[in-house]
Amino acid sequence: MPRRSVSLRAKLLGIVAVTFAIVGGGLWLSAYVILNDQANHALDARIEGLSKSLAGELTDYVLMNDLYTVRRILKRAQQQHPDLAYAYLLSPGGDLLTHTFDGGFPDALLDLGQRERIASEAGPVRQRQVELLGGQAGSLWLGVYENVALDGVRRTLANLALALLLGGLAAALVAGRMTKAFLAPVRGMVAAVESLEKGRRAQVPVPNDELGVLGRALERFSETARRRSLELRTLNLLGQRLNKTLDPQEMLRATLNTLVETRWFSCAEALSPTAEGGSLLRVGCKVAPSECPALRQLQLGRPVEGFQTLEINEEVVLALSGGTASEAFLAAVADYLRNGLERARVHEHIREKELERRRLLQALLRAQEEERGRIAKDLHDQVGQSLTALRLGLEALEPAPPTLHALKRLVETTLSDVRRIGRELRPAALDELGLEAALRRMVQEMAGFAEIESDVFVHCSRPLPPELETVLYRVAQEALTNVVRHARAKHVSVLLKEHNRHVQLVVEDDGTGFDPHRVSESSSGLIGMRERVELVGGELVVESHAGEGTSIYARVPLPVEVRA
Repeated sequence: MPRRSVSLRAKLLGIVAVTFAIVGGGLWLSAYVILNDQANHALDARIEGLSKSLAGELTDYVLMNDLYTVRRILKRAQQQHPDLAYAYLLSPGGDLLTHTFDGGFPDALLDLGQRERIASEAGPVRQRQVELLGGQAGSLWLGVYENVALDGVRRTLANLALALLLGGLAAALVAGRMTKAFLAPVRGMVAAVESLEKGRRAQVPVPNDELGVLGRALERFSETARRRSLELRTLNLLGQRLNKTLDPQEMLRATLNTLVETRWFSCAEALSPTAEGGSLLRVGCKVAPSECPALRQLQLGRPVEGFQTLEINEEVVLALSGGTASEAFLAAVADYLRNGLERARVHEHIREKELERRRLLQALLRAQEEERGRIAKDLHDQVGQSLTALRLGLEALEPAPPTLHALKRLVETTLSDVRRIGRELRPAALDELGLEAALRRMVQEMAGFAEIESDVFVHCSRPLPPELETVLYRVAQEALTNVVRHARAKHVSVLLKEHNRHVQLVVEDDGTGFDPHRVSESSSGLIGMRERVELVGGELVVESHAGEGTSIYARVPLPVEVRA
């Protein structure tokens, strides 16, 4: 369980209370010891004086054995001195001669002997013995109440305690007011710090006393915190703006605008001492670029007076005027912009490499299609014609050898395979009749070969460019090849439709399915399909789950000239 915090005012009041309690308690205890000691000495002196006075007065009467007068004198003394508890007279042999007790002398008093203090119902009694004529005439015993003699001391101590209590209350009141006045600027400082913590600007009180040192320190801290907060907000805004673009010119503009909008500077320039003209961008500057001293001094290699300069790289320098900022903040701004420009440079380099790779891949695929077309044409024109001539020659042989029919069947099978290979390499229907006819014929042949039910749906209102038709045909061809080889499907459907300035090809089957995340990284067929589609600006999506079949979606944009 966390300990409860104690306020500073309570601590100060506690210190005052403890200090006053210690001082007041010590003072009262000292007064008690001194007054009590003085009262005891005064009581002893009083008993001594009273004893001697009575002894001198009683000696003659004791010698005359006038005990009646002795008793009368003792009773009179008891009346005159209220603190005199009792008095009695003993003979030289220790026998009781007379006393002042009205109800009879208590025998136990003699048994107490020569005790100086005796307890009684009325309070402690201090007892003294005085010998008459050195004990020859007997001894006088007196008992005096201590309470009567010490009542004055008690009253004095009680009055002192009351005075100390009232003084303590007055001191507590004064201390409370002084503490409140003392803590007022502290509370103001705490409120200012809390405002700073919430991101608001606050005025820190600066008292004209020792707390003024703390107040001035907090005031400096407040200004530093406000400046740091503004720096962080500026850097955060700058980072957000730089992350939204990859254009170096836009990055420079965003940096200059941020520094001017956040009022760090009234003029911000991006200069290039090596470029023609030298001035890249200017924000908030009222002086014409030709009259700007920063550019001329940079070109001459001199220090730029009146400007804070940031060297971003070998080609760009920021010149800032109309304000000041810390070196650390400007270094952070330079790092942000430098990293952004480097990121843009790397991205541009990657983009150029990607464009080069796409051009090479397009050239490779174009050459591949051309080579396939040439091979298909050669197979059709040369190998196909040779096999046809061979078949005609075999039919013309008379008489027919026994193996003639087997040779004729072999030639027909070989001719059929050559024609099928030629269509797979580059179907003539794709060039002569278009994509729809080529798709229907390919689906029909593959479905018949693998004994799979098939459906083909084509909804295109216009012919497609040859390059786009080739891409879609090859994607469908690879998808159907995978269905025949791996899917073990019973039904396959192919959909080609034009929608919203795009052409979409969908190939679906009800086969075993697979995990696209595991297969796509190693499957050259899927990679080839994706590469072909992305080369024409499209996208390929594969959806499949084990036992739930496979769906392949290829979506490519129509060229602008076809959309019209």
